[in-house]
Order: sequence, then C-alpha cells, then structure tokens
Amino acid sequence: MTIVSEIFLILHLIAFATILGGVLAETKNFKHGAKVNPGILHGSWLSLLTGLVMAGLLPITEPTQTINPIALSIKGLALTAIFFIGYTYQKRENTPKWVVPSIGALAIIALSTAVLGPILVNK
Repeated sequence: MTIVSEIFLILHLIAFATILGGVLAETKNFKHGAKVNPGILHGSWLSLLTGLVMAGLLPITEPTQTINPIALSIKGLALTAIFFIGYTYQKRENTPKWVVPSIGALAIIALSTAVLGPILVNK
C-alpha cells in the first residue's frame, strides 16, 4: 500500500508543476491580464484529488503518524481558491491583472506549507 501512496505523491507533485507551468506560460501577459489556461484547472483538480486520496491512505500506510490539521487546512484552502478563481475566469476574454499571479502565489503558499510545515506528526 505504500507504493500506492507514493504514486499519488508523484501525481500530486506533477499537479503542482502543471499549475505553476500554466502560470509561468502566461507571464508575458501579466500586464494586460493573463488568461487562465486549462493546465491550471487540470492541475488544481488533480492536486485536490490526490491530496484527498493521500490523506485517506495515511491511516493505512503510516499508522503511527497523523496529519497536521493546520497544514492540511492551509493547503486545502489554497488549492480550493486556485480552482474557484481559475474556474471563474477560465472562459472570460479579458481577465483582471490579479487573477493568474494570485493563482501562482497560492500555489507557492501550498507548496511552502507542505515543505516548511510538517504535514505528518507522530501520534
């Protein structure tokens, strides 16, 4: 079961790379209002799904550890905000200037929370 958890971790990291890649692909358009490309939405869906699966698999794969609820909440809120902002402005021709840079900032906040804040703690 550990291999399944590690596969979902790899997919989770690929999802974040997809979100950040979508943001970086639009950097030349930040001054005029960058469009939300489909990679951002697909990455946010994949990261939410894989994060939930990994949280559900934790009691099976690591019975001596528990999830830090604060770190998980920050990551969940950031990913949910990325999805809803992206979904709201996906089909619009003219997006406000703040949309895509804020999606990038939220993705970096979620990644920083995973790296700097301990996601798993001992029981």
